[in-house]
Amino acid sequence: MKKHKTLLRLLLTVAIICAGYVTIDKNFVTAEDETPPLAFYDVNKGDTYYVAISKLREWDIIEGYEDGTFKPGISINRAEALKMITLSTGVFTEEEMEDKIETEETEETEEVEESVAEESVAEESVVEESVAEESVVEESVVEESVVEDEMEEADEIEEVEETTPFPDTPLEEWYTKYLIAAKALGIIHGHPDGTFRPADEINLVETLKILFESIQTQKELDFESTREYLYEDTPPEEWFTIYTSYAGAKGIINIYPTNTVAPAQKMSRGYLAEVMYRSIMSEKGYDFGKATWYGGAFQGNTTASGETFDKNELTAAHKHLPFNTIVEVTNLANGESVEVRITDRGPYGPGRVIDLSSEAFSRIASLGAGVINVQYKVVHLP
Repeated sequence: MKKHKTLLRLLLTVAIICAGYVTIDKNFVTAEDETPPLAFYDVNKGDTYYVAISKLREWDIIEGYEDGTFKPGISINRAEALKMITLSTGVFTEEEMEDKIETEETEETEEVEESVAEESVAEESVVEESVAEESVVEESVVEESVVEDEMEEADEIEEVEETTPFPDTPLEEWYTKYLIAAKALGIIHGHPDGTFRPADEINLVETLKILFESIQTQKELDFESTREYLYEDTPPEEWFTIYTSYAGAKGIINIYPTNTVAPAQKMSRGYLAEVMYRSIMSEKGYDFGKATWYGGAFQGNTTASGETFDKNELTAAHKHLPFNTIVEVTNLANGESVEVRITDRGPYGPGRVIDLSSEAFSRIASLGAGVINVQYKVVHLP
């Protein structure tokens, strides 16, 4: 009997220890696991804007639809874009907007109460006077009524002019509070005809203008230092080139193989999220662009650093980073990262920022992908 009890105790101890290991293993997170959680049903690992959308959702900057989707492929209008951009840049918060509306509603209620009180006093006065001089007062009341009506209409017009930022943005619309705040800060100005056209689809350069003007309410951006970054479709004389040059220099926008950025392209919800995400992360020291790979065809060749290229090593080529710099490269479609050592120079195609060894590339994407969008950051300088 004693032997049985001893055996049972031993088995129970082993079970407890194993349970502890299971618990520890469950909570253990490796670097590979540190990828964004699923944010929306229609945004999955491997999608072009996966990291951007997942991170913005994690930071409570963007919201999806009631059915749990984000719909990254559909276009976005000017009103929706303005809200997303101003909230992402911290120009104001959702709470501040709610406080603003509550304050305005309180002020409107007080104005109405004051108006009602004044009308009540006026009516009593008219009644008292009518007892003494009916005929005179009747004429006076009619005249005063006409004058009051005209004054009320004038006050209403003045109030609309003071609170409605544009003639095509009614006060009762959900987006008007954002327009009022943005216009007051000089972020938006509307079209030459005075309208804002909130339902119109927003394009790339309009997006960049709102984005950078929002940031400039908090700090000055150095546009002059990036004016040299011109593309085939961004002439230096265009009003928007100051914005496309800055965005291109920071890797905030896509640069296509034809060395173009498509300034007039309509923005999708996904691309807007990508631009916003890159803008935020560029402030934290990250750069963006396209990564390529090279392998067997260059095996054994001498690199620009003098080392022999080995496709099986975690190395990379970069245009100007010092040799032996350690860089963390992350695939923006899946959140997978790899650290590489700079041993070579290149790549030189439009929008391409880093050329990985085939082994390094395979750690974050399929070699068949060929070219991927990445973010990268220096983690160690030699």
